[in-house]
Amino acid sequence: MRIDPLLTRSPITDAVRHVTDELLAEVYLAPRGTAPDLTTVLGQGTPWSDSFLTAPQETARAVEAGLIAVAHATPHIDVSDLAPEALPESRARSHLEALRDLWRDLGRLPAPLDIWVHVLRSKASDALEPLPLISAPCLFASAAEAAVADTLRDHHGTLEHTLVTAHAARGSVLRHIQENLGLSSEHVARDDSVACYGLRDPREEVEFAAALARAMLDEGTVTSPKDIGLLVPDQPAYALALPEAFDRVGLPLSGLPTEAATRDQVGELLSLLLVVLAGPAPRTALASLYVSPLMPWTMETGRRMAREVIERGYSRTARQLDGPAREVLDALRPCETPAQLFARLGAVARTTLAADLYPRIATLKAVTGETVDWALLRRLAEPSPLAADGHDRFVEGVSLFKETALPWRPVRQLIVLGMAGPHWPRLPGSNPLFTEGEINAIRATGLMLQGREQRLARGLALFRRQLGAASDGLTLLVPAVDLKGARLTPSTGMALITHILGAEDPADLVQDVRNAPEPDWPIAAHHPVPVPLGGAPALPESGLLHLHRGLGTRDQPGIDLLRLRETNAGPLPHSPSRLETLLVSPLGWLLDELGAKDRTWAPETLDVMTLGTLMHQVLEDVFPEGRPVPEDESISVSVPNALDGALKAHADWLLDRAWATERHNLEREAQDICLSWAAFLRRVGAEILHNEIELKGDHGGILLHGKADCLLRLPDGRVLVIDHKRAGSRGRRDRMSKGWDLQVALYRAMLERPAEETPLTQLVQGGAKVVTAYHTLMDGTVLSDADGAGLAGVECASEDASINAMNALSQILKEVGAGTIRLNSAGDAEAFTKERGITAYALDNPLVSAFSKPETIEEEEAE
Repeated sequence: MRIDPLLTRSPITDAVRHVTDELLAEVYLAPRGTAPDLTTVLGQGTPWSDSFLTAPQETARAVEAGLIAVAHATPHIDVSDLAPEALPESRARSHLEALRDLWRDLGRLPAPLDIWVHVLRSKASDALEPLPLISAPCLFASAAEAAVADTLRDHHGTLEHTLVTAHAARGSVLRHIQENLGLSSEHVARDDSVACYGLRDPREEVEFAAALARAMLDEGTVTSPKDIGLLVPDQPAYALALPEAFDRVGLPLSGLPTEAATRDQVGELLSLLLVVLAGPAPRTALASLYVSPLMPWTMETGRRMAREVIERGYSRTARQLDGPAREVLDALRPCETPAQLFARLGAVARTTLAADLYPRIATLKAVTGETVDWALLRRLAEPSPLAADGHDRFVEGVSLFKETALPWRPVRQLIVLGMAGPHWPRLPGSNPLFTEGEINAIRATGLMLQGREQRLARGLALFRRQLGAASDGLTLLVPAVDLKGARLTPSTGMALITHILGAEDPADLVQDVRNAPEPDWPIAAHHPVPVPLGGAPALPESGLLHLHRGLGTRDQPGIDLLRLRETNAGPLPHSPSRLETLLVSPLGWLLDELGAKDRTWAPETLDVMTLGTLMHQVLEDVFPEGRPVPEDESISVSVPNALDGALKAHADWLLDRAWATERHNLEREAQDICLSWAAFLRRVGAEILHNEIELKGDHGGILLHGKADCLLRLPDGRVLVIDHKRAGSRGRRDRMSKGWDLQVALYRAMLERPAEETPLTQLVQGGAKVVTAYHTLMDGTVLSDADGAGLAGVECASEDASINAMNALSQILKEVGAGTIRLNSAGDAEAFTKERGITAYALDNPLVSAFSKPETIEEEEAE
């Protein structure tokens, strides 16, 4: 990166152009070769061998950067220019010797240094056309850059030429900054050639810059969009926002890439495949694979499969695919050996649309030995964004200039974005191989290796040259925070400009647009019309929504919402949990019926549902139906195997080493639960008839279906229907004592009016007395309905645990059957807990909250 680029003038067309690396390669016929692969030579015997084993890609990049820096410091770009023997025995000497050996082993340098080496070794007669230089030597050029420039002068000579550089009028503050930034200078008084505005973040900066450019044109400050330049940091936050913002104000941008940066889809696919094949496959990884555009199925099919696997852990759609899709899906199984891994990767590569997948698989295979190093393979396969390609420069657009390059044409007004954070100049990082003290020692030997001081001076010189593109005015934009909300400090360039203008602090120079009176704003403001009710929906005072079949009056029949999930065979049955949702929030129930729910992707978590499923499975395996209650010693032996089987069946991701602590805690919890349950079974003398028994019936014309966790027969002939709940008994006891437990009544309805015959319904028909009860796993309590009174070890929580719930459900069923939805109130969550003993999970739905009635003053006073 030269601060002063080399320029040449064609002897045929008299056109002035930059001497680019591509031009040098064409004129001197430089051979094209592949970039050297440092990973093949960074093995044993180098100072970085241990680092390479731990992080090969990162180490290779650091060593390559160090090699390039050393090559730039050599006067002939030749390995013989390195003389580490001139240094005393030290870390600096050993690293410099290792770089010299690495240079010799590689045989060539990364681009563009390989082109420069070819030019230095060529004769003047080798050039296909003359390249006389018309630019003076650069004070900040590296030794290698100076060597290339000197060689071109020797081959082609120089030409007299007056370079036209945009400069502000003499005596202006802008001219003073262009000439003295980073140098010692007198303070100058401010004038209107420099303005500085404070904005919230990069997104607001871009919007402001677009509006300011529009205002400059409308007010006649400039006559053409090409008179305006934008100096923008090389950050995605700016690159993504610029086209949209300037398109909104009707201004074209000149200098945008013809093709924007794109995702490395092949790298993403390979990374996902490695995660899945390592096993167990996370849901999010499978979902991401399913929606990859490289897969042999349509995007709609992929999205459906992804939704299913996120919600259920598996995809019904995936099980129905065949052909190439089936071959890919069959290959997505965990691997243990390298042969299995690369066979399955090859199967995917044959059937996907990723033609570039084979070379990447070959790279992984080259570093794999007798075992699979998953961490190493994932690092090697890590995707990286593909750089933007080409530049679309048209004359009439607002000129877009990049942070690391000189402006490619002069402008009248220059707007600089991002004057906070690590920009202007971009702060130099540390040398990846040498400390600043070692760099100074190496420079003393004649190898002009650049340290932080030299690179900072070079960066300031570049920024000074960039500001020189403006002739009339300079506008500096200073963001307060980044897009993550982290506060930013003024850049080095901003601090220097503040000093030139005689201010004590950059804040004294920055005009905060939001705090300024609107007439003082440099752009016109538009105030959007306020959203009615602050964006809240207009809700009926009655709190009732009436859904009709047409758009006519309320006299039209309402929609029977109970039949929304209807098939050709009739309406689908409702589970007790669905009807509990209906009891809490009719709107939440309706949204579930319509499938209108949160589809956010999230990794597997050890939540209440997962814990309940695991404990249910353990109880079923440890206490099999039709067998005597096991002894405590047998339980202690069987619980670990039962838990392991439950994990493999329902949450195999918990088998990963990272979850070892959680698995240990789960095993201890399962032991306590099983021992407590065994004690209860022995105390009441129960016989385990069935586990996981289906229940089907109806209530008030509504089809029901459910599943009882356990069916026990007591010595007196009574049958105990158990529902295991991984919770304490306090909340369930409170709900039952207040008459708001719905599930026990629905279980009884399915037993009394069964839709199909089961072993349980046969017992009921035979006259067996049935008791429905909850087993709360966290404290080992068994809570029953009124029919459980008097049972040893069973607590009867209420005479009628469901009376209020059933009455309320009957009323709500009438309403929703007629197309009426009763909205919740803002205080329902607290009221349900206090008055009904119900934790209203259905109210967690953001849409339910958005359509909840606010509490009136009278309601608040009543509370």
